Amino acid sequence: MIRTKVVNDSTDLIPLMRAFDNSVKKEVFKEIQSDWRALSEIREKYGSTGEKALELFDRMKLVETKWTTSENGVDGKPQKTYRSYYSAFNINISCPVNEISEIFTIASLNAEEFKELEQEISDFIGKNGKFGNSVAEQFNLSTLALKSIVKRSHQLKYQGLKLIQA
Repeated sequence: MIRTKVVNDSTDLIPLMRAFDNSVKKEVFKEIQSDWRALSEIREKYGSTGEKALELFDRMKLVETKWTTSENGVDGKPQKTYRSYYSAFNINISCPVNEISEIFTIASLNAEEFKELEQEISDFIGKNGKFGNSVAEQFNLSTLALKSIVKRSHQLKYQGLKLIQA
């Protein structure tokens, strides 16, 4: 069945850009497009980078998962298998140049810079979280930039208007 992921929010470009930003992620996605692949198969072929790619795809809801039976598992234990949920993307975005430039800036931050910023925000919001506007003010960010950071982050998420640790 052909399923199309519709992208109509400009900040949704960030996780998509990060999902296919290296050759291992692209190859893993190609493999799971054709058939169900077990975590152990991907780990054996691509190592921990392949496993992390599957975790990313799962968080982004790009894959569907199911558990194998004990007989088909590893050492008699069931294991998770993955298959691509989408076979196409439909990207329909219209936004001002300043917005898209802000989004691309966040998406293209190198890993170290991003981790540092992500950690500073995480430390600021603490365990109870803070309202997004307060966080944006504290770090002199636009709400769009903060939303873009959250879309890229594995540590942060929105719960309503509140920014919390994931």
